[in-house]
Amino acid sequence: MKLVQMRIDWMNDVGLHQWNETDYFGRYPREYWEANIDRFLVGEWNGQVVVGIALYTEDIRWTHDGQLERPLSEGKAYYLHHLVTDPACANAGVAMMKYVEQYAVANGVGILRLDSAIGNHKLEKYYTALGYSQCGICHDRLYHGVLREKSLF
Repeated sequence: MKLVQMRIDWMNDVGLHQWNETDYFGRYPREYWEANIDRFLVGEWNGQVVVGIALYTEDIRWTHDGQLERPLSEGKAYYLHHLVTDPACANAGVAMMKYVEQYAVANGVGILRLDSAIGNHKLEKYYTALGYSQCGICHDRLYHGVLREKSLF
């Protein structure tokens, strides 16, 4: 939660309209984080957590609220949420995403899916460079996102 707050503060500082404008902690209060702690992977640097991500095996945005533009890849998938990094730790997110790929393959999961905010062109380029292709869009309360997936094998 501390990393998320750091990232929200950063979004306010740079004028990015995302978690800071979608009632993030109202949607994901402390109880949510505590109840889902086993889904989170974190990375440390010099004894400090600098990156985190949650892995789910299902996601309602992809079943009920999502509007798909093409058929999805077949097979087991992880749905990635809450990728957050310390703004001062360059490339921590890329390192985590590469680790998640290895983790998925080791667990027999061949597809990674995520969503990113519509209109965040920098994040769109980031996920495209990591190999995630657009599948559709989703809407969840104040959030409007682009659905993306990556096949690993």
